[in-house]
Amino acid sequence: MARLARIRDQILPITVVAVIIAVGYYTFTKTPPRGTLWDIAEWVLLLVIFCVLFSIFPAVAIIYGWYTGNKIGAVLAGILALPLVYLAGFILLRPGNMVFFISSNTLPFIAALTVISGLAGYCAAQRTRNYLAASIVLTGVWLIVWMSGFN
Repeated sequence: MARLARIRDQILPITVVAVIIAVGYYTFTKTPPRGTLWDIAEWVLLLVIFCVLFSIFPAVAIIYGWYTGNKIGAVLAGILALPLVYLAGFILLRPGNMVFFISSNTLPFIAALTVISGLAGYCAAQRTRNYLAASIVLTGVWLIVWMSGFN
């Protein structure tokens, strides 16, 4: 039970900071929706939920690196998580699938995300607060790059 509390104490700040950075970036670079106050609130809530859900990819590498101190394992956790999920989605949802569609732009996009996630895991594996802060900033960068793929 104490281990779950420690993990929660680590993942919550990572997620909160990354979501704030990403939502701020997305809000100032994309056109927010028009309509009623309810429509805008739904848009912001959906954006925050997506950021929280997808920050899991770099957060896994950060948590693994922070608790184990294993630099190679943390880099591998960061590098392998997203491509394996993407590949599984491509294989399982292949007919008529527009989310896991592989094109010439997809591979560099996935590669950039995996490098950022692996670097965040490496920074966390250093096990100092400065490197942990760098890994949190990298998680925010990861979310910004991820959201730049939105149409």
